[in-house]
Amino acid sequence: MLAKLSNLRFNTAVGKKVLMAVTGLAMCIFLVGHLAGNLQLLWNQPQFDAYAHFLTISMKPVVIIMELGLLAILLIHVGDALALLKTNYAARPVGYHKKAWSKKKSKKSRKSWASTLMMWSGTTILLFIAFHVWQMKFHNPIVSPNPGNTPEGEFRLAAMVVGELRNPLVAGIYFVSLTLLGMHLWHAVSSALHSVGLSNPRYQKLIGFFGYGFTIVVVGGFMLFPLLIVTGILQHGTVPTGH
Repeated sequence: MLAKLSNLRFNTAVGKKVLMAVTGLAMCIFLVGHLAGNLQLLWNQPQFDAYAHFLTISMKPVVIIMELGLLAILLIHVGDALALLKTNYAARPVGYHKKAWSKKKSKKSRKSWASTLMMWSGTTILLFIAFHVWQMKFHNPIVSPNPGNTPEGEFRLAAMVVGELRNPLVAGIYFVSLTLLGMHLWHAVSSALHSVGLSNPRYQKLIGFFGYGFTIVVVGGFMLFPLLIVTGILQHGTVPTGH
């Protein structure tokens, strides 16, 4: 696989697909780490606040470098997606007269809603990332003034997250955006693994199951936050079990 990748020219259509796959998989790794850190909110909110303080204060220089790297990865991913879209459109300027969906086509050529709507789901995810960073990273609450500030003037991210997501409108924005993220990953993870060379017919089903399982676990994990908070199961200073 490494030999195959080393011989690629990333200015070709195939090269761009591989580069988009690699950057997409890199962002999937970030999602796992982000979810793992956020899960602390469910069982230990002071620990979650300490974790947030550690990243934003103690590790600030390192985090800034990582954020710039993530931004570069995201821009490459989006740029390659747009370039491939342009190439595909140039190859077929007139759209298909009729589309056949999964049950009507062979396994090799079948399409699904997730694969067909990749560009639209990706665009929505991009807008959501900008919104999420503006709201949570830069502390711009939508429904309450400075919900993370304590009377002592200290910022508590857990209070802000709970204060924001207990509003049905904000929770709805997160839930819809995460649903679209799930649609995007449902097709993208297994497709990316195939693009980087994991395409042995013996492992196709396993790769597909891994992609679906990854999507369910990661997106389901992120969905826990708006779901538990908007229903009142998780509140500031509590955990879902009530302990």
